[in-house]
Amino acid sequence: MGMYSGDQPDPPSIAGANEAGVWANLETLGIQKLVANAAKFGKKIDVQVPIFDKEGNKTGVKDVTYDFAGYSDVDATREEMEFGAEAADFMAKTMLDVQKKYGLDFVAQRKRELEATDPTGAAIRERMGQEALADLERGYELAPGMRREVTEAEQAAQVARGNILGSGAAAAEALTVGDAAWRMRQQRLANAASFLSGTTPVAQFGQLSAQQQPIGMQLLGMAAGIGGQALGGWAYGKGQGGD
Repeated sequence: MGMYSGDQPDPPSIAGANEAGVWANLETLGIQKLVANAAKFGKKIDVQVPIFDKEGNKTGVKDVTYDFAGYSDVDATREEMEFGAEAADFMAKTMLDVQKKYGLDFVAQRKRELEATDPTGAAIRERMGQEALADLERGYELAPGMRREVTEAEQAAQVARGNILGSGAAAAEALTVGDAAWRMRQQRLANAASFLSGTTPVAQFGQLSAQQQPIGMQLLGMAAGIGGQALGGWAYGKGQGGD
């Protein structure tokens, strides 16, 4: 005896079911947009929701009110921003406190690592820096040997021109010495600038293969991760209707 007492029912039409689903989605698109907009901006809307029996037949409608005030997307974003601003202030203060407490120790340790990695280069750069600073502090001063050479060269030039009487030779000599001092000053400034534009110790710290992220930054990263998890849990609780 078969399952069916009469004729077997027609097989379901997959294509027809899909088409019906598409049109049903289009038919309810308006209400979907209204609900989505209310959920996004915290609005309150009243909609009529159809009632179906167990066979799927529509038997009526009921009025339902959706009120998203206080836990909409906008509300969540606003509270996240407020929390982020509060957390940013805390993290910045924590970072500053860590740097005040350990910053100089970090620099000293990186310097020792740099000297251990490239002792010759570190020594040369240290010496060059000292020389550049000392030279810069001389200002417009000419070294005695250089001043003598400039003076003798100018005197020889004036003798060759026959300009040996009066104050003209002395004025020319003073002008030449002053010009040489000005040029030396510019050269010293250029030397100092060239030294500063080279690879600085701070940049070299990052080139050390053994350099690790400061422990303070690691702690801050961990704190940020914990804060993010806490915020996610809080947001979930709000979404579930919690306080």
